[in-house]
Order: sequence, then C-alpha cells, then structure tokens
Amino acid sequence: MRKIFSLVLMMMCLLLGTVTVFANPYGGSHTFPAGMSPVQALQYFHHKITDRDFGLAYDILTDSYKNYFGSYDNFAKGYATTLFSRPESIRVIAEAETAVKLAYTLRATDWEGDTDVVEQTFECTAMMKDVDGSWMLENGTGKLVSRQVLHSRQAAVAVLKGYHDSITHKEMKAAWNLLGDKYKNSFGGFTAFCNGFTTTASSAISEATPVADGPNMTALAYTLTAKDVTPETNVVQVFKGQAEMEVVPGRGWRIMSARNTLVNRYFPPKW
Repeated sequence: MRKIFSLVLMMMCLLLGTVTVFANPYGGSHTFPAGMSPVQALQYFHHKITDRDFGLAYDILTDSYKNYFGSYDNFAKGYATTLFSRPESIRVIAEAETAVKLAYTLRATDWEGDTDVVEQTFECTAMMKDVDGSWMLENGTGKLVSRQVLHSRQAAVAVLKGYHDSITHKEMKAAWNLLGDKYKNSFGGFTAFCNGFTTTASSAISEATPVADGPNMTALAYTLTAKDVTPETNVVQVFKGQAEMEVVPGRGWRIMSARNTLVNRYFPPKW
C-alpha cells in the first residue's frame, strides 16, 4: 500500500514548477461534506479509501498535494490492494489560523494475493489546510512501526473482523464488497443491506475459530456483540454465529453466508 505521506517529494514538486491540478474522473471540486473539523476531514479521507471511493478521497487533497501524485490514476493505483485504512488516536500537535498539524496511528490492511493479507501500523502526521473555509489534506508523513502477514485462515478471520469493523465505521461499501454475490442477493440490494444497519452503533466479533475447512474455503464460528441505538432505547445483543468463507479468484476472501443465533439481550442506560 503506497501511502500518500511523502512531504519531501511534494515540496520538490512545488519548488521545481507551478502547481497543476489533475482531473479526477470520479469526483469533483469540494465533493466532501461542508463544516468538517481537521480531525473529521482526515477521518473522512481514510473512510473513503476503505470504501474504495478513491475519487472522493482525492477531492479532499489540496491542489498542491494532487500535483504531487502526477495524476488521479497514480493516486488510485497506490491504494489498489488496500482493504482497510483506519486512523486512531488522532491529536492536534500544532495549530495556526489556517493550518493544523495532526499526529495519529494508522492501521492499514492490504491484500497480498488472494489468500493472504498484510496488517501494517504507521505513526503518521498530517498537515491540514483551510481552503476557502474547508479543511483539506495538504501533506503528511508516515513511519512504519509493524508489519505482519496473515496467511490463509488467519486472513479469513481478519477479513471477517474487518467486515464488522466496517459496519461500525459506517463504511458500508467496504462491508458490501466483502460479501459473495449470492449473499449480496439475499439482502435484496445494497440499499436494503444498508437499511438493516441504520441503528447499529457497533458490531464486533470475538473468539473466531475455524470449524470446517476445504480447499480455499473455511467456516468460522464466532461470538458477535451488536450495539444498537434508537430514540427510545439502547440495546446490546450477543449472538453465536457461523460464517462460510471462500476465496474468490482475483478478489480474495469473501463471506458467502452467515447465520447468527441470539443468546443474550440487555438494555443499558442511554449513552
């Protein structure tokens, strides 16, 4: 996964010539929501990378940062294998009227072939710039802290956990993309799939264990804890579940089906 963090080269581009804004065929100028804070703008960028909405991620870069990549296609190719891109512990380390410098930890997961995934952790900074009243990503740095390759069934577990993390983060396209085609059809389409999670505050699995195996396929048993918030109440539900997963050539591990049995439900105070 080629990260966008390379301040030195970007500054060389600025010194050597004028800034040229390259066309983005999938988005446009200021397609992102108005009124985001610097932290929200950085989170938005990584949400769009995970959702594979690369055009929308590209649009929140400043013109000079777009110029660094040379073209929209170069930018998108840098994330061709990206599965998840999740910033954590975002904090302000420097601040001025029109610029804010953020530090954060980035946890990135990428495909390595069809059966394996790579989990990497970076310590990063990002310079956010106020452009006409909107915070945009101006440049950044990233230092690799850890790297782990997960093979075969370990990768399947990471994909299943990542699916539920995507539900929690409302990265619905990312979650949808991890389903097999027949499983997608069982929801009646993407809109219906999203509607099923409108009240979901978090969805997390634990104790994921292979219980059946075949060539490039596995079945994982797990515990699912789902938290939902409605205007009337909060509800926490615990399920015992099983997911059938299979490697789809050129697409990696996909969830072909899943079934969950409710084992506990309680209603905590409103949070």
